[in-house]
Amino acid sequence: MAITGSLKELNIVDILQMLSLSQKSGIFKIINTIINNTAVIYIYNGKVILSYLSSRNIKDKLLSEIDDISNRAKYDANYSEINLGEFLKELLDDNIISKNHLIDIITKEIMSVIYKTFKWEEGNFSFDDYQIDKLLPVGILPSIKIENLIMEGSRQIDEWTIIESKIKSLTDTVVFDMESEDINEINLTPKEWMVISLINGKRSVQDIIDKSGEEFETAKTIYGLITTGICKLIPKDGEKIIAKTTEQIIKLIENGKFNNAVEAIRDHRLIENSPNVLLLLEAEIYWKTGQLDLAAYNYEKYLNNVNGHSPIKYDLTLSYIFTGNINKAYTIINSIKKDELSFELIEKVEKLKALLNESCNLKNDRIPIYQRIEYEGSE
Repeated sequence: MAITGSLKELNIVDILQMLSLSQKSGIFKIINTIINNTAVIYIYNGKVILSYLSSRNIKDKLLSEIDDISNRAKYDANYSEINLGEFLKELLDDNIISKNHLIDIITKEIMSVIYKTFKWEEGNFSFDDYQIDKLLPVGILPSIKIENLIMEGSRQIDEWTIIESKIKSLTDTVVFDMESEDINEINLTPKEWMVISLINGKRSVQDIIDKSGEEFETAKTIYGLITTGICKLIPKDGEKIIAKTTEQIIKLIENGKFNNAVEAIRDHRLIENSPNVLLLLEAEIYWKTGQLDLAAYNYEKYLNNVNGHSPIKYDLTLSYIFTGNINKAYTIINSIKKDELSFELIEKVEKLKALLNESCNLKNDRIPIYQRIEYEGSE
């Protein structure tokens, strides 16, 4: 029996319930005409045993689980030449993957695909009867009751409404919004740590979902991380303008827009992962806002990361002078190498060095106060 129709006329849940009650065996296809994607669902005796999306079929998913490079190369070269049933049996026969691991991967894929289709409102569907046990090795595949999928799917649809209040688009880039030291102080679940390990400032929500293999649970976890302030989303469509270049950040500093510059530096660091030059830009903001102790901290951090950068030592020396740390200033200025300086900076460094040497000499030449004043009992 073949069934075809439009999703506007009959929803997916009703069709699945009908296939379950009649204990049908066949292939159920759902075509989303909006995003040009197709869900393929294999049903055996009214239960779901396999499903995948045309945008990423189950062979690709299983191949991504193969760690051995030689085996991966073999199947990459051959899998398109054999049908899906033979492919699944070959993976087990060659001990490439265990039966339990295979069932676990396919179960997760079934749930991901089914729950995704529950949100589809535009498109067409078809169901064709097949002897599924002739197409697939049903004995090594999961067998999931459609009723259980519908119940869990309904729950997820309700939760997706909440998740989508924070995650407007799966194409948005996930970036950290909290320092790693602070994150370490928070009691996180293994799932949250797994998602955090996938955040690199460049991956989108969808990229992280693809890496983890679980759309709903991963999106739910990202929602939680956003809510707690650990990470945030950067829209890919340009709704938020970020100063991504050092030139733009410098312009913000020169125009006195220090708060904007600080935010731009933070976003730029998270996305571009180039902290060293940003330390200097932050230090410049600290200079202009009178936070010279923070400026000195940034210069020190920069010099720890970049060797042989004497011009920065000049600025660090000035920071120490104006925060009252003359001894450190004296040590730093005398460690500067002339051959690393520009011509105009050599003169400034020499002048500053002479002033610090003179101030240190004044300290050493100081006459004790009791030798300079009269006091009771003195002669």
